[in-house]
Amino acid sequence: MAARKRPSAQSKLLKRAVKAGRSALRQAESRVPPDVRKQLERTMKDGQKTLHSAITEVQKRLDRTARQADLDMVMKRLEGLSNQVRNLATSVTSPPATARPARRKPATRKSSAAAKPAARKTAGRATAKRKPARRAARKSSTSTPPPSPDPNDVGAF
Repeated sequence: MAARKRPSAQSKLLKRAVKAGRSALRQAESRVPPDVRKQLERTMKDGQKTLHSAITEVQKRLDRTARQADLDMVMKRLEGLSNQVRNLATSVTSPPATARPARRKPATRKSSAAAKPAARKTAGRATAKRKPARRAARKSSTSTPPPSPDPNDVGAF
């Protein structure tokens, strides 16, 4: 077996100080009347309870404040997401501007132009300098537009 370590001078000194402190405490307790000692103990217990309840109240308030900040942050994020969904829904339901060209009204002759042949000749000279209007080739009118998404269908987003 291994030999036990011998106690150092410091540990001997520490043990003697602890022993002296305990004996001094016992002597002080014996000098204090029992009713005063009980009252002091009760006051100390009440103080500890009050301190403990105050600490728990502060912790509850801090928790509540943290929860409120978390809720605010979550609500802000939800608002951002709902705006994104709303923008997606409007972009899907409304066709792009290039898909449908603006419809033109058919050209009609004015009856006043036919009654005045001189005015028509001057107008013809002015239009002779213009380039003819180019029309874009239209797709066949038999094609159907793409079906609009169901607003109740949330799985598409």
